[in-house]
Amino acid sequence: MTPAPLLAIDGLSMRFGAQPLFDGLDFSSGPGAVALVGPNGTGKSTLLTLLAGIATPQAGSIRIAGHALAGAQHQAKARLAYVPDESVAYEFMTGAEFLGMVDALRGTRDAPRAAPLLAGLGLAAHVDKRFGAMSLGTRKKFMLAAGLMGDAAVVLMDEPTNGIDAAAKAWLADLIRQQAASRLLLFSTHDQGLIDATDARLLRLG
Repeated sequence: MTPAPLLAIDGLSMRFGAQPLFDGLDFSSGPGAVALVGPNGTGKSTLLTLLAGIATPQAGSIRIAGHALAGAQHQAKARLAYVPDESVAYEFMTGAEFLGMVDALRGTRDAPRAAPLLAGLGLAAHVDKRFGAMSLGTRKKFMLAAGLMGDAAVVLMDEPTNGIDAAAKAWLADLIRQQAASRLLLFSTHDQGLIDATDARLLRLG
């Protein structure tokens, strides 16, 4: 029996007022790296929020590993992780507290296994620092660590290399390339270097 795609989009439509972002979008994928590309304003971030279940499409359906995001939300969301472009942590939280909060919200115990991610992204010295005292790049790295820790079959990332240093970009590209054999990593980006380094397929909007 052929396994269900990790992500299946069927007839997805979304507009703001009279302006359509996408209409009747179809896409499916198993494991791999997929770069979501297109000019600004074509709906890349909006599409990621739809795929993450944060927003609801006006038409169409989304399935995560065979589970409908609309009808089996718990099962679908248990199989995905989302990395927003901007930090969603409270200013008073430390990096360690934020990862613990993500664990608690997911009902998992992945934070203790995040040490390789923290080391690779250069975060080991920042785990006890509060977000209010972190640089934007360090905040973004903690968002990446939170999304990538654990075993989510589908990882969605919005502009993952925005604001991070060259060493972290190179490490992240290597990680995506390694993990693409077993999970789907779908990321919006304007970073051609990341696309080239990960040998990502393109999903183009606009």
